[in-house]
Amino acid sequence: MAVTLRKIQNYAEYIPLRIILFFILLLPVSFAQKIGDKLASFFYYFIPYRKKHVIKELTLSFPEKSQKDIQTIAKNVYKTFFGMIVDVVFFSKMPDEKIKNMMTYDKTIIANAFAKGRGVVLMPAHMGSWEWTALSFSKDYPINITVTKQKNELFDKMLNESRMNKGYTNIYKIYKTPMMFRDCLNALKLNQSVSILSDQDAGRNGMFVPFFGRPASMPRGAALLALKAQCPIISVFGIRQKDGHMNMEIHDIPLPNTGNKEEDIRIINTTYSHQLEDVVRRHPEQWFWFHRKWKTQQMVRG
Repeated sequence: MAVTLRKIQNYAEYIPLRIILFFILLLPVSFAQKIGDKLASFFYYFIPYRKKHVIKELTLSFPEKSQKDIQTIAKNVYKTFFGMIVDVVFFSKMPDEKIKNMMTYDKTIIANAFAKGRGVVLMPAHMGSWEWTALSFSKDYPINITVTKQKNELFDKMLNESRMNKGYTNIYKIYKTPMMFRDCLNALKLNQSVSILSDQDAGRNGMFVPFFGRPASMPRGAALLALKAQCPIISVFGIRQKDGHMNMEIHDIPLPNTGNKEEDIRIINTTYSHQLEDVVRRHPEQWFWFHRKWKTQQMVRG
C-alpha cells in the first residue's frame, strides 16, 4: 500500500513538472531567463525559503558589509539559483558546440593533470551554474559525477538521463557500501575525471576546517580518493559573467605526503576551503548560501 501511494505521489509531482517544462521550452532562452529573474524576486519577497538563514550567514561571513548590501547579495543568491534552473531546463535544446563555447577556462592545469595518466579528481562547488560547469567540461574531457538519488524516482530518471545524454557519466552516492568508491577508482584508472561536490556540510563524519573564520564540516571523500589513486586533484569554480557566459576558475591542490592519512586529508580540505572562500568573497551572490554549511559545527557547539 505504501509503495502504491509513493508511486501515485511521484506521478502527481512528475506530470505537472513535465507539462511546465514543455511550455518553458517553447520560449526563447533569453525570455526564460527574464522569467527566472522575476520568479527569484517573487520567491525572495513572498516565499522566502531559508531567507533568514541566508541573511544570517552572509552577515556573519561579511561583518564589514552593511545590511543593505547583505540584502542585495541575498536577493542575487535567489537569482543565481533560478538562473541555474533555467540552464538545466534548456540543456536538451543546446547543441554541444554552443555548450562548449559557453565556458572559458585555462586548460593548462587540466591538460598537465591528465598527462600523468592516473585520472583527475575534481572538487567543484555550488557556484554559479554548477551543472553548466560539469556539462561544459564534459565536452573536452571524460567526466564522472557523483550524484545523490532523488526521492522521486521519475524525477531522478529524468534528471540523470538528461545529464548522461549530454556527456556525463553518473556515479550514485550509495552510502555505507564500497560501490561508489570502487566505481570512482575504476574511472580514474581509465584516466577519466571524477567530480565530487565538496562544499556541503558533511555531518559528524566530516572533517572540520576553517571557512570564513568558522569551523565547518567538510567531506573527506574527494581527498581520500585522490590519495588512494595518487592522482592530481583540482578545484573548479564556475563563475557566471554578466553576458551570460561562464568562466571556470581552476586551482591545483598539491597532493601531500606527510605519512599520516588524516593529516593529508586535512591539508587537502583546508587548501580547498581557502580556495573556495577566496572565490566566494569575490562573488558572494554566486554561492549556494541556502546550504546549512555550519550546521554540524553549531550542533557540536550547542
